[in-house]
Amino acid sequence: MTSYLQYRLSNGEVRWRVLWYDPDHRKRNKSGFPTKKAASQWAAKNVTTAMNEGQYVDPQGGKAHIGPLGDEWVETHRSVWKPSYTHSIEVSWRVHVCPKWGRRRLSDVRHSEVQRWVSELGEKKSATVTIRAFGILRGIYEAAIADGRIVRSPCDNVKLPRKSRPVPVYLTPEQLRSLAECSGAYGPLILVLGLCGLRWGEATALAVGDVDFQRHRLHVSKSVTKVGGDFVLGTPKSGEARDVPLFGPVADALRPICEGRDATELLFRGEHGGYVQPVSIGRNHASWYTRAFELSGVPPIRAHDLRHTAASIAVHSGANVKAIQRMLGHSSAAMTLDRYADLFSEDLDLLISEVDTAVSSSFVNGNKRNSL
Repeated sequence: MTSYLQYRLSNGEVRWRVLWYDPDHRKRNKSGFPTKKAASQWAAKNVTTAMNEGQYVDPQGGKAHIGPLGDEWVETHRSVWKPSYTHSIEVSWRVHVCPKWGRRRLSDVRHSEVQRWVSELGEKKSATVTIRAFGILRGIYEAAIADGRIVRSPCDNVKLPRKSRPVPVYLTPEQLRSLAECSGAYGPLILVLGLCGLRWGEATALAVGDVDFQRHRLHVSKSVTKVGGDFVLGTPKSGEARDVPLFGPVADALRPICEGRDATELLFRGEHGGYVQPVSIGRNHASWYTRAFELSGVPPIRAHDLRHTAASIAVHSGANVKAIQRMLGHSSAAMTLDRYADLFSEDLDLLISEVDTAVSSSFVNGNKRNSL
């Protein structure tokens, strides 16, 4: 039930207050209306009709500050995010989002402010950093709408910077072999990455028992990520275990390092024990990985590009897209096709040549018969 109360300001002006009970039977009020008609019109739209349609929003909900809501949003999602992703979100919230929006009330933020913030951040940071920060603010507002605090989000229809996907770099089989030979004890790891297509975290999380020489398979069920200064063991990116083909050169390289070892031991061990440290390329990242490129003369590429190399070798060997999808652990064949469209476009040229060769004689003979 809605009621109206007249009151006077200190200067004698008359104002009206709306009083009502919300769906949780809590007493609510909103004041400041110049006439009873204005108060009644507001109540009809925002209280009576909204309640009847199940779209009631607490007028006080928009006064909540973004800071505490952001902390709650991050904490709520912690259990469903991977540790590495959680770490990146926490950093983005702490560095980019909370300092800008933490002290603001939900209802005080305007769409134009959000768009300006995204544009300015995009000029200073990468598209990935900008989109991640914006995603946090948008997530907070989506949660606020779901909780009935506000009706709409200032994050709607904000234009975001486009991510520029790095052009995949592929090594030839000869370059891959040379790189592996110059990688010393980590040569087998290079082959697992460059022929079997495992992600770095998947390859470095392999145990001796994950290598099945009889079935010619690698069992991929774990992935390790370095978060801060600690290694965190989790599931592969897809969240599902998979079996990957164990190709001959990889099996030959792995046999010596598997002999006589316990099945639970790490297949690849770091220079000081434990997991192998992540590697990078560049003048400031001297490691066995950069030295291998120097010794082999192979142009330096990221470790993840070895995964692209595996895809390239598989495609040019005639593997179908479904098999490559399973090997790489993509969620769908469409993702594989999208990611490696350039490789499959080369196959179209080969397909044209093969089909032309296969059918040309039939069409030539058919044309001769028709001319008789």
